[in-house]
Amino acid sequence: MPSTNVEFVTELMEFSVHGALIQAFVMQALEQYARCVAAMDPEALDTPMVSGRAWHGCAVEVRNKLARRLGRNEAGPPAPSSAQKR
Repeated sequence: MPSTNVEFVTELMEFSVHGALIQAFVMQALEQYARCVAAMDPEALDTPMVSGRAWHGCAVEVRNKLARRLGRNEAGPPAPSSAQKR
């Protein structure tokens, strides 16, 4: 049976030929992608499978959580909920 995404990321973070350096790589990749998506217009992110607002909200959440974890002041306001947009 294939592994879940959580199992895959855990294995990636814990078992690498590059040792613990892989963790810094994965964290930086998460941060860069989250910042890029958070800077975009949510409607531009719409796809047939995923709401652009939801995808944007995920990016804002990840960006803010990483900023807090890394002691950075880059966290912005939380993404508005769907109830707030109406």
